[in-house]
Amino acid sequence: MKNYLKLIAILFIYTLTTTSCEDYLQSESPSTFTEETAFSNVDFAEKELFGAYSILTSTYGFDVSYYFFLIDNDIEFNISANDNSMYSVAHYAIGEGGALLEPTWNNFYSGIERANICIDNLPNSPIWEGENSATAKKLYGEAVTLRALYYYNLIMLWGDVPFKTKSTQGDDNFFLPKTDRDEIYEYLIQDLKEVEDYVPWMTETTERVNKAFVKGLRARMALAYAGYSLRNKTFETRRGRYWQEYYQIARDECLEVMESGKHRLNPSFENVFKILHKYNMDLTYKEDLFEIAPGRLYSGRLASWTIGLRSDPSTKYGQGGEAVRTSCSYYYSFDREDNRREVASSLYYLTGTGDSPHQSLTPISIWYKYPLAKWRRDWIEPSMGGISTGVNLPLMRYSDILLMFAEAENEINGPTAAAKEALALVRKRAFPQDVWTEKVDNYIDSISASKDAFFNAIVDERGWEFGGELLRKFDLVRWNLLGPKIQEMKDETYKILHDDAKYANLVPDYIFWKMGDDGETIDILNPDYRISDSAVDGYTKTGWLPTLGSTSDAMFTTLYEDRLANGYDPVKNNHLLPISATTIANSGGMLSNDQIP
Repeated sequence: MKNYLKLIAILFIYTLTTTSCEDYLQSESPSTFTEETAFSNVDFAEKELFGAYSILTSTYGFDVSYYFFLIDNDIEFNISANDNSMYSVAHYAIGEGGALLEPTWNNFYSGIERANICIDNLPNSPIWEGENSATAKKLYGEAVTLRALYYYNLIMLWGDVPFKTKSTQGDDNFFLPKTDRDEIYEYLIQDLKEVEDYVPWMTETTERVNKAFVKGLRARMALAYAGYSLRNKTFETRRGRYWQEYYQIARDECLEVMESGKHRLNPSFENVFKILHKYNMDLTYKEDLFEIAPGRLYSGRLASWTIGLRSDPSTKYGQGGEAVRTSCSYYYSFDREDNRREVASSLYYLTGTGDSPHQSLTPISIWYKYPLAKWRRDWIEPSMGGISTGVNLPLMRYSDILLMFAEAENEINGPTAAAKEALALVRKRAFPQDVWTEKVDNYIDSISASKDAFFNAIVDERGWEFGGELLRKFDLVRWNLLGPKIQEMKDETYKILHDDAKYANLVPDYIFWKMGDDGETIDILNPDYRISDSAVDGYTKTGWLPTLGSTSDAMFTTLYEDRLANGYDPVKNNHLLPISATTIANSGGMLSNDQIP
């Protein structure tokens, strides 16, 4: 059967019947190739695989993905009112009639079908044996990995889902029931193991699946399986059925990546993200194991537009940031010597006009608009303006490998020397070498008294390391900490605004600041301590967070209590999305929202 006929079949199965989906079908170029022709040589086969890759850009490349995968949690959130669309998704308040549910579901299944076509046809193709065998197997391994990634996202968003490992044939049953997620995970995690040796280590690009990412994805999925999630029908929150075994899988996969020597931490945390803004790849350290390459004109509006340091439209960089926020409590949770703090968050945003000096401390009086600053339009080089930036999004970094290893090793064996060393590598990059004794060695010794203490340190470390990178929400879900951590963030923010004694020596009541000599930077004299002087020569004195608390209670209630995660019920742990009513209506009676308590 021709490829486009197969696509039409799978799209019919998953009810691509909305206007947007009709546009998607119309945008497909009906192939004149049969599958035999399409996989007859490497070039054609690779183009078929690129069809599976393209779903990454259409899913992650736009701002919609941040509302599905990222927010709301204790670090990243949106404070817009519910809209029966992306904001309601973010706040756990979307109903089955909400917009975006159906196209997002359909998009993932389209990617799965495209991957299945490659998986079905490559082993029987002329290129599977002979001089092109290694390349054919590489393409096969990439397809298996992409399929696993798409199913992983479906499971994290919807729980149990229909599971299909073969491309659609004309006589297939088009109406599939849900499969228990444990069964799906077990199949896919084994599937990834079988193709690890098909895919080589990274050599030329961060934008294609490589061996380290296959292993890392296998570890990430194993930890999700071993962790907690809300279960269909029973509504219990529990681990996967063989969860202990899967911690071992995660540990071993991460250790193999670490021992390979193929990937290292970039010595500069800031440069990990600056490299992306210069449209370059780090092939020296190879910290980014895999990046989604959206392309500037096709998509790519997510990094530096939806999320990032805010910039006003009047600046030479154009508008960016602000849709995804973080809290002042996140900024002040960092150690003051942690060099990740000023990269992960910021006390100012970009304003001004044209080419004039354009940075100011406008957020001083807007405590609920703290930006996540790993993505910044002023880092983009060359600056191209417009909504879509084309900045790559790292889907996994080597520091994730280290921290997943530390977590799994601790779960199995406690805080061993190996677990402590993996954590130490991440913290050594975060702190100047002259404070390693205190901030790395002594700190790690202090949190290694027990397995629980070390686990709690990993929870914190992953927050400091990965804020704004699509990881926190799913981490909290698998740890069964989503509700407690959201409430903790709200409580700590309230304390800061009301000058709680806990923050008296950390959060200034007034800050002293001035423009840097280059006219492009901000010099903040005291971001995290108090100055008793009434004035400091050359600096502007401005009231800071504790001076705003007594006048901010109404806004705090509206934004943090009434909007932020306002649909999440910690007792029900209702973190899963409803399936679209249209999808259910067209499922032949097979699907229902039995995952919604």
